[in-house]
Amino acid sequence: MRHRPLQVIAFLLLLAAPASGCAQDRGLDAALDSLKTGNYAAARSMLQPHVGSDADSAGIATVGYLNTFLATGDYEAGRRAAEAMLAGSPRNPFALYMRGRFLQETGQLAAADSSYRRAASAKRNYWRNALDFAEMLYTTGKRGEAQRIFGTIASAYKQGYFKSAETLSIAGRSASFVGEFRDANNAFNTAYQLDPTNTQNLVWWADLFRDKYNNADADRTYEDALAINPNLADAYIGLALSTQSFAAKEDYADKALAANPRNATALAIKASMRILDGQYDEAESALNAALAINPASLDALAHLAAAQYLAGDTTAFRRTEMRAQEVTTVASRFYVTIAEDLALRFRYPDAVTISRKAVEASASDPQALAILGTSLLRMGDREGAKRYFERSFDRDRFNLFAGNTITLLNEYDDFATIESPHFSLLIHRDEADVLGAEIIREAESAYAAMSARYPYRPSGKISIEAYNDRDDFAVRIAGVPHLGLLGVSFGDVVAINTPRAQTGNEYNWARTLWHELAHTMAIGTSRNHVPRWFTEGLSVYEERLAHPEWGREMELELFAALDRDRLHPLENIDRGFTRPEFPGQVLLSYFHASKVIQYIAETYGSDAIARILTELGNGSSMDAAIQSATGESVAALDDSFMTSLRADRTNYAHLLEDLPDPLEENAADKLADVSSSRNEFLSELHAGSQALRSGDLDAAESHYEKSIELYPTFVSAGNGYDGLAEVYRRRGDQQKLAETLERFLAVSDYGVEESVELAGIRKEADDLPDASALLERALFVDPYDANIRAELASLYGQIGDADGAIRNRRAVLALDPVDRADAYYQLAEALLAGGRTDEAKRATLQSLEIAPGFREAQRLLLRIVSRNQ
Repeated sequence: MRHRPLQVIAFLLLLAAPASGCAQDRGLDAALDSLKTGNYAAARSMLQPHVGSDADSAGIATVGYLNTFLATGDYEAGRRAAEAMLAGSPRNPFALYMRGRFLQETGQLAAADSSYRRAASAKRNYWRNALDFAEMLYTTGKRGEAQRIFGTIASAYKQGYFKSAETLSIAGRSASFVGEFRDANNAFNTAYQLDPTNTQNLVWWADLFRDKYNNADADRTYEDALAINPNLADAYIGLALSTQSFAAKEDYADKALAANPRNATALAIKASMRILDGQYDEAESALNAALAINPASLDALAHLAAAQYLAGDTTAFRRTEMRAQEVTTVASRFYVTIAEDLALRFRYPDAVTISRKAVEASASDPQALAILGTSLLRMGDREGAKRYFERSFDRDRFNLFAGNTITLLNEYDDFATIESPHFSLLIHRDEADVLGAEIIREAESAYAAMSARYPYRPSGKISIEAYNDRDDFAVRIAGVPHLGLLGVSFGDVVAINTPRAQTGNEYNWARTLWHELAHTMAIGTSRNHVPRWFTEGLSVYEERLAHPEWGREMELELFAALDRDRLHPLENIDRGFTRPEFPGQVLLSYFHASKVIQYIAETYGSDAIARILTELGNGSSMDAAIQSATGESVAALDDSFMTSLRADRTNYAHLLEDLPDPLEENAADKLADVSSSRNEFLSELHAGSQALRSGDLDAAESHYEKSIELYPTFVSAGNGYDGLAEVYRRRGDQQKLAETLERFLAVSDYGVEESVELAGIRKEADDLPDASALLERALFVDPYDANIRAELASLYGQIGDADGAIRNRRAVLALDPVDRADAYYQLAEALLAGGRTDEAKRATLQSLEIAPGFREAQRLLLRIVSRNQ
């Protein structure tokens, strides 16, 4: 149930104040100013003398006074105060209206219904009472009656009936419920022009923006309201629902609860963070506390049902489901919330099941249709997803999320599909010949390696989607925790960026692919029951197993966090992934978790990882699964790991001494500024740089070697390897240069230039296989360099690897070279060498079509024709 701001705005003075400025009016003005700015205690004290006075014929003081209770969560005291007023004046519409609000906030919906109806009977055209009553009817499933009320208000607006800011704001809210969004926006805007300090109008206007996925305008408008009233709980709740940051979501919920400690929606948002972390018992306890305040809170009921479902308590889930169905006959939003919670814990098949329930509850609810579309798309059912997104968009043309997803699905016509034994790759046609074969080859390599370690075998092919546009990728993964992701796994469906989507950033697509396929194995083996920290740690661990140079070396950050007691224990390590507390904590959490996985594998055997995942898939809790596989509880495992970590730290003590804090913001910049550091490693780097600049190569060599000895995995800008390599280039010492480049590449996951340079040295030494392997490695970061592709094709041709030569000649052609005739000719040569005569002939003819006088191509065509005779 959406909560509303609880203030009475100063514009109501226009309705009540006599022309003369008497002392009583000035007192009421001051009281309403306190109310408007969120000083509720002062407002309550100042308003009480005005309640029931002659100046309160419009109910300003009555509603304002009672709102001070509502705004601070003093629901029972407020209801008693309203009932005391009604004891002396049973038909007081303002007291009846506010009594309805208190009853609604405490889940007494039948009594609230009665109170709202009595208020409507006591005062004709009591628009605010009508609006809040209609919202309650809408929430409880009485949509027909609610829409008649909303429609009446919206119709009155169109006829020009409303002139004041408060009634225009009510009209805007009503118009949004009947789907007249432009009218709603216009009404809110006009109300704002009349009174820009109307916080009620600002929050409702922001709600409209948020509902239409315009979060930027929503956030600005909520902030405008908070600038007037910093204790406006509903504005904080709106921001919590709008933000994509889980850390911000929790912070906003905390601020809402500081203003109103009994706000059930804010309590439910806080509890949802426990669900995100997999702490289902804690979530259930917090949600039961929220439901003790408001047993009819559909937000709290939905999150409670999700926690019970995720914990495997189907009986409790069904009981909570029935409670929700008693609150509302249209439970679509209840199921939408559950589906969202399930997806955040990797329960994608279950999210489809619950999303279908949302659509069954209301086949016309755009959000229900969109969540089912999203759930189906995560399972790889693109056609089914498109149908539901189109139905959603037909019912709400302002739904940018649905519209953007439909656009993306339509763009798949520009994508190619490439099949292999275990994979189906969807990739843009512009990149199919550049990256398609590489992705498939690397994916099959990853599958072969990981299927030997994990028992999961997909029922069909794993789907890989490769996006060359970061906006398309963002649409595809909408709803997944943390922005800035390079890839995501929904189980048997994986989506990654290609390097073209990361233009301007160093990006290793192959590492991302291995990472996501490791998720596929973890999610599959555990039957979607793996915790976030375990699957993320496993994926980083698998990266290291695949290519040790992909190690994401973050030992300094890890030990710095250890020293400062900033490593989360395993019981709440998930929080480090979703709600970081210091710069770099998300990446550190990946590394931290990977070291735990490594510790388990090295201490209890590599098969312990698969056993844990299998136990999770069999329904065991994480603690039981780890106990079964290692003989240790999660807490005991964490203790033994931390003991091991402290022992490892001694090897880095010299490196950590006088080192700039790696956990601070801009830590990399501070590390690069080595000129004034007393740290031994940084001092050696600085001395090496100074010696190289002055031409003292012997001294530079010595200092750089010492820096590498102290910190061999440091490969950021200004590292010792770069300096040492330059020393050997100046000396012309190819052997030591090659050794240095090799040492660097053994610890760096990028190094395109170093790979190309070392490949050249290896080629000169006639080590063609190693030269080609180095250039293949360069393609992990830069697959678009036509020179590297051409050189690779040439090397493969000399080695006799026809497939490798053909693959890279096709890539050169796809990169749109200046001399396309020659590119077709070179491809034809490679095809002919591979025995693919017909294809070679077609490529030769394409070359001659571009350049009819191309002699080499003419001769090649004669060779092909003669070979066919």
